Amino acid sequence: MTKSINKEILFYYESRQNPNGDPGFENQPRLMPDDTILITDVRIKRTIRDYARDVLGETLFVDYDKDGNAVTADQRAKEIIGNMKGKDVIGELIQSTFDAPLFGALVTVRSEKGDDEGGSYKLTGPAQFGLGRSVNKVRIINPTISGRFVGKEKENQEKQFSTFGKFYSVEYALLKIHGAINPMNLGKYFNNDKARNRFDKVEEKLFECLWKGTNNLITRSKFPQRSILYIEVSYDSTSYNDLPVLVDESQEMKQHAKELSKSPFDFRRLVSALVERKSRVKNVRIASCDDIQEDVRSLASQLRSKGIPVQEL
Repeated sequence: MTKSINKEILFYYESRQNPNGDPGFENQPRLMPDDTILITDVRIKRTIRDYARDVLGETLFVDYDKDGNAVTADQRAKEIIGNMKGKDVIGELIQSTFDAPLFGALVTVRSEKGDDEGGSYKLTGPAQFGLGRSVNKVRIINPTISGRFVGKEKENQEKQFSTFGKFYSVEYALLKIHGAINPMNLGKYFNNDKARNRFDKVEEKLFECLWKGTNNLITRSKFPQRSILYIEVSYDSTSYNDLPVLVDESQEMKQHAKELSKSPFDFRRLVSALVERKSRVKNVRIASCDDIQEDVRSLASQLRSKGIPVQEL
């Protein structure tokens, strides 16, 4: 059996807009009782998917039609692989799309009259993200917005009209996201060379899609956002799932922070844990924004001095 290299990801980014509005509550930021805000894994995956499609030219399984409307899973699968009867639907989606080999897929096939081919096909993808939270307590901004336009009230009679609406944003949020990659989630495809090669190929692009995709979200509700810190640890056939608690944030950042402070992260516990796990650590990859570049270079230097391989992205 092929050896499994499991990865943990810790990603921080900052926002001065509405990083993940709740459509059930007027698209307000998802404020928690402790004044932090919540970010769903769906939002993070959407960022990755959109960059892969729009910038890298990849085909997506979870996508919209040409008019921007959501499509059902079986409809999308038919668009990509054609007639599904007698085919390995998941295997075809792994080869044909960017997101199925990463995040998995669920396709429910509706049987037609006289057809016993109905059923479902499911793959739990190797790459998954947990719910993210802001490090700091967040203040919600709710300005009233207005718009003016000219229309005709009666023939040959123009009149100005005004509209008013609500808009929600955050003053500042430093957001913390935890992810994991376990190739064993490919299930029966784990030992399929063709499927594994496809997974490896798209997984190599995951960092770019997350880091640059976050920076490239130039939309009304997402600009400005900025990627701050990315840490990825590869382990040999094991998982710890504790990367978020190994990096401490400064007390200043945990309050009502309005910007990234000087040296906002404390990496001492991370270094100690990775040194203790040295025999299982295959590689560490790190990226940072310019503001904390000196601190991150120091982290990389400390790890290398302990014999841990580090790649600065």
